[in-house]
Amino acid sequence: MLYEHTLISLGILLFWSNWITLALTQQTFFPSAVPLAVRTPTFNCWLDTRNGTNPIDTWPTFWNDQHILGWAGYIKVDGTTYRWLGSPVSGIHDNASVWLATEVTPTRTILTVQAGPMLLNVTFLSPIEPSDWARQSFPFSYVYLDGKATDGQQHSIQLYSDISGEWVTKDLETGIQWSSSQTSNTVFHQVKSTTPKSSFEDVAEDAVAYHAISSMQPGLVSLVGSGLALRAQFSAAGTSLALNSDLTGNIGNVKGTNGKFPVFAHALNLGTTDTLSTVAWAVGVVRDPVLTFSGVQRRAYYWSQHSTIGDAIDAFITDFQAARARAIALDQKVLQDAVAISPDYADLVSLGTRQAMAGVEITLSILPDGSFNMSDVKAFMKDVGNSRRVNPTETIYAALPAFMYLDANITGVLLEPLLEYQSSSSYGNSYAAPDLGTTFPSVPGNPDNNAIYGVENSGNMLILVLAHARSTGDGSLIVKYYNLLKRWADYLTSNVLDPEQQTTADDTGLTQTHGNVTNLALKGIIAIQAMAGISQIMGQTPDVQKYERFAKSLMQTWVNLTATSGQLRWTYGDSTFGLMYNLLADKLLKLNVVPTSIYTAESTTLSNNPAQAFGFALSSDSNSNTRSDWTLFSAAAAPDIETRNLLISGVHKHASSNLTNGTFPTLYNVLTGLGPGAGVSPNGFGSPAQGAMFSVLALNVANKTVVVPSPPASRSKTGVIAGGVVGGVALLLLLGIVVVIFLRWRRHRQVADGLAAPRPYMTTVFGGSSMAPTNPSSNSLAVPPSRPAGAGSPFISPKAALMSGVPGHVAPEPTLPPASSQLPSSSVPRGTEELRSEMERLRHEVEQLCATQGVPQEAPPVYH
Repeated sequence: MLYEHTLISLGILLFWSNWITLALTQQTFFPSAVPLAVRTPTFNCWLDTRNGTNPIDTWPTFWNDQHILGWAGYIKVDGTTYRWLGSPVSGIHDNASVWLATEVTPTRTILTVQAGPMLLNVTFLSPIEPSDWARQSFPFSYVYLDGKATDGQQHSIQLYSDISGEWVTKDLETGIQWSSSQTSNTVFHQVKSTTPKSSFEDVAEDAVAYHAISSMQPGLVSLVGSGLALRAQFSAAGTSLALNSDLTGNIGNVKGTNGKFPVFAHALNLGTTDTLSTVAWAVGVVRDPVLTFSGVQRRAYYWSQHSTIGDAIDAFITDFQAARARAIALDQKVLQDAVAISPDYADLVSLGTRQAMAGVEITLSILPDGSFNMSDVKAFMKDVGNSRRVNPTETIYAALPAFMYLDANITGVLLEPLLEYQSSSSYGNSYAAPDLGTTFPSVPGNPDNNAIYGVENSGNMLILVLAHARSTGDGSLIVKYYNLLKRWADYLTSNVLDPEQQTTADDTGLTQTHGNVTNLALKGIIAIQAMAGISQIMGQTPDVQKYERFAKSLMQTWVNLTATSGQLRWTYGDSTFGLMYNLLADKLLKLNVVPTSIYTAESTTLSNNPAQAFGFALSSDSNSNTRSDWTLFSAAAAPDIETRNLLISGVHKHASSNLTNGTFPTLYNVLTGLGPGAGVSPNGFGSPAQGAMFSVLALNVANKTVVVPSPPASRSKTGVIAGGVVGGVALLLLLGIVVVIFLRWRRHRQVADGLAAPRPYMTTVFGGSSMAPTNPSSNSLAVPPSRPAGAGSPFISPKAALMSGVPGHVAPEPTLPPASSQLPSSSVPRGTEELRSEMERLRHEVEQLCATQGVPQEAPPVYH
């Protein structure tokens, strides 16, 4: 009872605080669309407010801004009806409420309207529950009303809300069926297609939509009928609430007979009052299973806590007051941190938060007995606004700052399916995959062997894995997939400075597709340094030294090729410039591989190229197009507050420009603020990449001590014997290799002493291998011919610079660093020292192999 009174008191306090806030502040942020119910890629409802549109005179739409989602709301005051949601409908006699203001917070959108003598707050709440994946994965949202009479008088009040069958299909001719149910605390309607399809483009064709309300509400009437009939009955003059359905049966189609859309309504009679205490409805869109991965169906995480959808809806409705309190507390925390950066920045974070979190579906697999495997949590992201790709690495990379700030564990469960697939026999490339497939919700994996994005995706994955470990303290992914991560790092060491054969995955149709992008090479170098950090966590000192040396040397070469006259080139060998947004990865992970001078040079580059009306273009050759996510990455990486705020300001001007179109798109033109438009792919609408708005806040996320899981404490006798056998085989293999090395060393010595003729062998060089024989008497390596540069061209490719000894360019060491020796080199014959170094390297590799394969390194057991 005390808990209930506390919640009621808190609700009253929050109610009055809203009015005080509205009275003391004036709206300054005017997005062209605001989020209403945004929880998943397929439950993603927005309200168009562009060109000064009265939000009370337009239907909500799906994120693509092309499909209407029928959702209507009315209030009747003393017998006169006012609309607080939805477009006017012919034949229904209502009045549009007077729209006064719109407020957007990370979890809520609040429309303040005047309905006759009643001042209303209409609040759309999409819960964000970072510490509770059952709640976070439940695809439902609230809409609730608070109100107060402005004339001090009491009035007769009735309320009404409905949704239509448009929530479950984009085709108005689709057949639908519906039903209504009641639990101990809740009444809800459900509607679904009669021909559900597991494959769909945007609107989920296999979903079930729900409209629910607490059964404890006074004067409640819940029924299904045509929108025209029910809305007209409610709008009729008078204070009665006698609604009757004009539909027979429980099946029809979305549009209904003669265009009479079936709607699923809840109305209530509050009687006579001067205060409208909170009244809440819930709307949800459920898909079950969410998808199939590796041949296994996966269900949303919340099913592990609820046996039926009725139980889940009941819990959601009952939890409303506490959920609202949690949402407001989260809003206050986020906004307090964001306002400390700037008010403009707080607006961007508010608009992007729901968008980022709604891109993720958190799932569980099912055990043979029907229970949930709680140790198998995997998350899946749809590349909303750009493609139907599943878990695209560059979109996860863009959204990383939001996850780091709100719930860093989400990064790990998004990476797990990518890592699992690429460590299987289904994937054999030496570089990371771009995604898990191209047709959400189908998740077949992507075996694509197109290496054009090899640097991009490999760099993204290494940065993401280290970011997850440091922000959570969880080293399990690193231990489990260390060899896979090394494969990608080794690929980068050989390809990162050869950008004429690589391009960036954020080519969105707005920029030219070309190689030699210095920002891409920068990502790869930072990722190699990230691999050094990953190796440090594993305690693999030789690997730490190896990757640190590569990263340092490659960075020096990159600096020499990129920085000129205090500015940075966007592509090698020309005068283009752009947003070096990948600098953020170095800063975010505190790797310090990028010299301070480079951050300063980027700031200088931007100051020497003034911003346009809506900020900076992605690059000087991008036809004035840009991306808001990468701009915020650049802002967070800026070395000074002035540059940071200048970059934030450009994105804010776009987001607040009421003349633009789309649901907070990532893509737009810096001259006009306009993007590609609805129906164009890509357009960046509704993209989870807007998690990049948290870039500046993510810089304050503290690193945690990474815990590496220990191996099992004990094994069965059978396991020890098997391990001993494997260990014995490994030992025999090691001895064989030692003999081969010794014979090879002895032959080298014979060649040096003139006792044997030299034989040709293959020489490995950085970035490839030469099949040509090497002449022992020559001091140069046999290098395959490279593509000749154009006559008079001042540009030498980075790889050529590394391999040709161009002055001013430092070449990375082409092999692992030699093991240190306790004796001075002069006291040991050169051949003996080489043999010892080779043996030491081999010993490290065998130890690592044993560790990763779980092979015991003690002596084999004694057999009797």
